[in-house]
Amino acid sequence: MALWTIHVKFGAQNLEVALAPNSSVEALQTRLQELTGAFVRKQKLIHKGKVLAPNVDLTKAGLADGAKVMLMVSGGDVVQTAGQQALQQAKKAKQDEAAQRVKDLYAQAKGLGGATASAIAAAEAASKAAAAAAAAGPSINWEERRKNWEKTGIVAARDQGLTSLPDDLYASGPASAKVCDLSRNRLPRLPPSLGQLGTALHTLRLEHNALSTEGVPWAALYGLAGLTSLTLDHNALGELPGEGLERLTGLQVLGLSGNRLARLPDSLGALTALEALAADGNRLEALPDSIDGCASLTELTAEGNAIRCLPPAVARLTRLRVLRLDGNMVSALPPELLGGCSSLASLSLQDNPITADQLRSSPGFAEYDARRVALCNKQLESNVSVHATRSFTEGAEDRQWSRWGAGGGPGQGGAGGKG
Repeated sequence: MALWTIHVKFGAQNLEVALAPNSSVEALQTRLQELTGAFVRKQKLIHKGKVLAPNVDLTKAGLADGAKVMLMVSGGDVVQTAGQQALQQAKKAKQDEAAQRVKDLYAQAKGLGGATASAIAAAEAASKAAAAAAAAGPSINWEERRKNWEKTGIVAARDQGLTSLPDDLYASGPASAKVCDLSRNRLPRLPPSLGQLGTALHTLRLEHNALSTEGVPWAALYGLAGLTSLTLDHNALGELPGEGLERLTGLQVLGLSGNRLARLPDSLGALTALEALAADGNRLEALPDSIDGCASLTELTAEGNAIRCLPPAVARLTRLRVLRLDGNMVSALPPELLGGCSSLASLSLQDNPITADQLRSSPGFAEYDARRVALCNKQLESNVSVHATRSFTEGAEDRQWSRWGAGGGPGQGGAGGKG
């Protein structure tokens, strides 16, 4: 079953939650608790002016893929996550400590006469040291955290300014953990004990860190065989190792956007349950020939890369509904793509050499266009505007962008169109 993306407005935050259509509103609230720290019992979800009842499923609540919901908490306050509170408290404590140390040393300097210069130098050094300690991130009582993880099954350390984790942090589990969220820190590496979180773990969030390929214990990560969602977006990965990836047989969502990947491994095709793959903003020049092995894939995005052509295997993705390749170097599609991708209703190839005329002349275009128009009408009826500007176009520019014209495109070989 394809996942829906629900867009949630929470104060200044814009959140996205992926859920199955038959999930309950309470399941959505539970995900939001993981993301925001707002307890389910204090949440109020509002859609089109109506408060959503927790005990109904998303469909009966009137939601659809791409629906927009507002989250409020009791009393109208926007609460911080526990991590954000801990980070602020730790920084304030270290700043107070540094300020007091400087005051003490300057006071000492006043009474030292000729030694004043050295005392002031000591004060400045202490101030710098304290500032550096504050910048290094908060001091966390990991034992207390482990107790909470055992109780909740949620290994939460999101948005805390962390630059490192103890190597043995997960040596004792918790084996019952279902969610691990280390996103929005500054981690360059992960502890080798990561694999001890066990096969009950279904969601691993690592986006917005500083992870390099060498900083990830891939054997341990790929051993988390229960994962259904893995997000590695916005890190510094130069490679996604292929060995062991096939062990993630239940993976449904894989986020790789905003890295430095030049290729995707052939073993990606072993992920038969994968429904959503995001690889935007990398250095990809092609998609793997094995991509048709991802038979459950419904959404594939690889915008902002250097892809010149698509493998014929893409045409065998019969469940694919969304294909977004904006900002690449695609000059033509495999002739069988529009006919083979019989569920495709949203194709976006903006800012590529390919033109709308080329698409219109492709086999299967009439059937694709009928599905596209039906999707547009559904979005209009549902008042959903997510990616609407793309849906309302046929997929490519009526004229090629100027950077491809006048002999200015890559290889100087694209058909020149006026910009």
